[in-house]
Amino acid sequence: MKTILAISIEFIIWLVFPFPAIGQIEGKSDSIVSSGQAGRLDDLIEKSVETMEMDHDFADLAADLADLSAKPVNLNAAREDELNAIPFLTEQQRRDLLSYITTYGEIFSIYELQSIQGFDTSLIQNIRPYILISPASRVPPPTPKNLIRFGRHDLMVKYEQGFPESLGYLAADSVMGVNPKSQYPGSPQRYYFRYAYSWFDKLQIGIAGEKDPGEQFFRGAQSKGMDFYAAYFCLSNIGILKNLTIGNFRVSYGQGLTMGSGLSLGAVPGFSTNIPRATGIRSSLGMSEASYLRGLAATIKFKRLEISGFASYHPRDGTTISIDSSSSRAEEISSFATTGYHRTNLELAKRNVLTELVFGGNVNFTMSPNQQIGFKIGVTGIFYKYSAAVIPPVHPYNQFGFRGNQNMNTGIDFQLRYRGIHFFGEIGRSQNGGMAWLTGAILTPDPRVCITLIYRNYHLTYQNLFSNAFGQNSMNANERGIYTAISAAIHPKVNLSGYIDFFSFPWLKYRVDAPTHGQEFGMILGWQSSRNVLFNIRFYQKNTRSNIASEPNQILHTLGDFLTRSYRVGFEWLPGNGILLKTRIEVKEAGESSANRPYGYFVYQEAQIKVCKRLENITLRFALFDIPDYTSRIYVYEPEVLYGYSVPAWLTCGCGAA
Repeated sequence: MKTILAISIEFIIWLVFPFPAIGQIEGKSDSIVSSGQAGRLDDLIEKSVETMEMDHDFADLAADLADLSAKPVNLNAAREDELNAIPFLTEQQRRDLLSYITTYGEIFSIYELQSIQGFDTSLIQNIRPYILISPASRVPPPTPKNLIRFGRHDLMVKYEQGFPESLGYLAADSVMGVNPKSQYPGSPQRYYFRYAYSWFDKLQIGIAGEKDPGEQFFRGAQSKGMDFYAAYFCLSNIGILKNLTIGNFRVSYGQGLTMGSGLSLGAVPGFSTNIPRATGIRSSLGMSEASYLRGLAATIKFKRLEISGFASYHPRDGTTISIDSSSSRAEEISSFATTGYHRTNLELAKRNVLTELVFGGNVNFTMSPNQQIGFKIGVTGIFYKYSAAVIPPVHPYNQFGFRGNQNMNTGIDFQLRYRGIHFFGEIGRSQNGGMAWLTGAILTPDPRVCITLIYRNYHLTYQNLFSNAFGQNSMNANERGIYTAISAAIHPKVNLSGYIDFFSFPWLKYRVDAPTHGQEFGMILGWQSSRNVLFNIRFYQKNTRSNIASEPNQILHTLGDFLTRSYRVGFEWLPGNGILLKTRIEVKEAGESSANRPYGYFVYQEAQIKVCKRLENITLRFALFDIPDYTSRIYVYEPEVLYGYSVPAWLTCGCGAA
């Protein structure tokens, strides 16, 4: 990747009108998140990008992270499903929190949470950015006056440009032979806007649009302005109607094995963070042009029973290999195009060449006789059909993958809570008879200790384009594994977390010409020496097998052991009000186990400065790195504007650096 210096200018208009009842809100003091969870979100994002970089857009994930802190959960007005959205809590801690609120009523101070079993000072600091202590507000009648007076408006407009400009933007000079194949007709800027209106938890309206660099704006192929728009109208929590969404949305049920559109943290092996999986139907303004749903979705709730249904219909990009002579429409495509770029004639030829119809639903039943026992079971079904058949080139490694123009997936998921143990699992089946299942348990033998166990078995014939369950592969197929993670507060200021994942691939994979197996493990030690100083040390290693480089066009390859090992030291210091300093040093080696593996390193110093009350913060980062090749690349999460994300792969080689 080439070196990119991005300049982003964000204009935010945030109009917040007063609610009928406003109570005292605990001020958020300047302190560093405790060592138990320090850097975990960044680590999860980096790990997810490294595992699924070629298959997914992470804009929705960035939006979820922003919403977690931008819209904290009011503990005095939250429903059970809203409490489940608070990160860093174990299932037992969520249950104890709900029990406390149900038993004692309104919470008056965040420090009152210390009286709940398992809630110590460190945990409270972890969840503090995502919760609110305020009296419950009375919802007024939805009259036009009240909709205007008590509505909340968020408008964001973003401009971004990379420097220096790539050759695709330079004008062609046929005489001098300079850039004879100038490709991009549009400007190098990225434009993005997002507007959202909300009225309590009853009504939400949103619209967003994006123009990618190189695309035209209000001319050419983008005559309507932005290249991609998303919008939704959503009603929530009105009688038995839990959710009604018209427009763009995401759907996820159970563990995401049968239906899991979009992304979720914790979908790949890593350090246990107790990030809850987003379930159900959620409206979305994500700009991923390859993984969105657009249509109608609804959920109704009768006490313990929930019934959901959804239908989506929209065009998709693809690489055409066969066209119907009479209608000039695509009959067959070799693959879906997932970049979302529509700049060159080649990219425009892939635009909207087929349509995607998706519909399905879920029925789940919840029973909780007491605080110690709870049970939930759900049944999910999904059917999807394309106007053109998907016929990828046949290779030994992909011969069991999805082919054709339609598929159906069904599944059953469950959750069982018994005292300090939370069991969960899901089993799914595809139209061709392929099966996949996973099951696991989260144990809390002590309020300071959390243990996670997960076993998965995804058959190589399981076909599902909408699954997003836990695993090493970007697709939930051809994989078996056992994962174990533990997080323990061994001291009020020291937290130790580790995990190990044993996995195997019963069939061939891309660039792996034989069944293989491997291991992955890691450990983080965090020490918060004081309220304003935090240290953490991380070690990570992965052992796999892959093809050894050989002669071009060789059919069979020899496999070799491949090792990836990383060492990281982090330091955070809050020297004064409004200033946070972060330092990271990482050394990584990757390559064949039997060879001399070169080391790469990455060092950065970051300063987050809060200038004034109206300006959230300014982030400055300086980095030094020397990473010899692509196999030892280091992914680093970079601070971005609201709802933005950037996780480049840093390396130094003949192709430049990112």
